[in-house]
Amino acid sequence: MRNHFVPQFLQEPWTSGDGMLQVFRLEDGVTKRRSPRATGFKHGLLSLTKEQVMGMDRDALETVVLQRVDNEADLVRKKLEAGALTDLTFEERCAWVRFIMSLRLRQPKIVEGLRLEAAEHLRQELAKRPEEYESIATDGTFPTLEEWTEAAFPGAIENFGMSLFQGLMNDETVGTKLLNLRWWVWKFDDNDHTLLLSDQPCVFAGGIDDPNLAVMLPISPTTAFIATRGERLAFELPRANGKALSRNFNDASVRQADCYVYSVDESQRRFIENRRPPRSR
Repeated sequence: MRNHFVPQFLQEPWTSGDGMLQVFRLEDGVTKRRSPRATGFKHGLLSLTKEQVMGMDRDALETVVLQRVDNEADLVRKKLEAGALTDLTFEERCAWVRFIMSLRLRQPKIVEGLRLEAAEHLRQELAKRPEEYESIATDGTFPTLEEWTEAAFPGAIENFGMSLFQGLMNDETVGTKLLNLRWWVWKFDDNDHTLLLSDQPCVFAGGIDDPNLAVMLPISPTTAFIATRGERLAFELPRANGKALSRNFNDASVRQADCYVYSVDESQRRFIENRRPPRSR
């Protein structure tokens, strides 16, 4: 299954009449037209390693969890694009926060790390509890608690990280901090160049507890969602120069990108080329 770490609905505003957007590959500078379905995904990224693990279907994270997250976020994105930020309900704001958190979590490197680290952590914890195994072992068929667990719950250990995904995405502590930021929607209709989208779409300037945290997510070629903390940014942002701000946003998007940058056309090729990471030149 294709697991989109850049959701198709988020890419769609960058498409033209042909239903495609411009995709710049940082590794070699190649650029091609692609449909949202054909980029920003990885096969099996969020799939379990077995058809079912402890009652959870192989692709449930995509077909059940993230499909709902993206559907709800798509509705919010359209309201933000239409200038209806102040009309958002509490539930819609929560849905948008959940979406932002999901964008971070579904990045391929994050998913890979979660899979490996969570499984290893569980193995270490099981190894620390031989007394628990002694209490459930009957005939000694399985020498360790880890082996018993794998036999009793096939796939549970290697998929432990995926079982944590939804809980991390709904982390109340982080979610509340994002919810309590000051939210803005900035229009860049008069700029010479449109906003760029990267395969790591959401830009965080600072950590989640930074007193001057700023979060930026392009939601169309001419619109950005911004969330800030602190009086300094609240004072400076409304007075910022739109052209300079969009340039800074695009600079951050390209420099943060892992493999791909998305645009409406090839007009920003030089801008992207000049900011490609050294490893990809």
